[in-house]
Amino acid sequence: FGWKHLLMSRILVVDDEPGMRSGIARILNDSTITLPEMKTDVCFSVTEAESAEHGLELIESQKPDILLLDHKLPGMSGLELLVKLTEKKIDILTVMMTAYASLETAVEATKNGAYDFLAKPFSPAELKHLMRKASSRILYKRQAQSLAEEKKKLRFEFISVLAHELKSPLAAIQGYLNIIRDRVSGED
Repeated sequence: FGWKHLLMSRILVVDDEPGMRSGIARILNDSTITLPEMKTDVCFSVTEAESAEHGLELIESQKPDILLLDHKLPGMSGLELLVKLTEKKIDILTVMMTAYASLETAVEATKNGAYDFLAKPFSPAELKHLMRKASSRILYKRQAQSLAEEKKKLRFEFISVLAHELKSPLAAIQGYLNIIRDRVSGED
């Protein structure tokens, strides 16, 4: 009855509250979300960091797919980490989490590259719904990149075939022009 793809999505949770990190890990680790429109099941593997600095190290070494980032952190804030990621040209889907939800915070986070915003406290259902949206976004982006690569490849192949096919008629024309230039048939 048709088959599905299985995608493993790596999540990094950066939050200074151990209970929040472990709660998210309990909810998401080894859970599966079905994306029927893409015929894909997504399961999650969660890594935790207690600070933005540690989170940055993990992002650079492990390249997670999704970053769940607390706004208020000791040392570097979540927004400062977002700015660093932009400066380093690190593309990661980021969801800002905060207990201090305000329109200003949401706008600032979005301006700095956040994909979405999750107000604390949140339910497991809200977190899973957000992961479904984020996973769909990642898959659509990957498909778009794959199609762009395929388009480049097809274009290159078309130009190669076109160049090859034009060689024969051009060689014939060049031969006739040489005959005319060299006046092989006389002056007529």
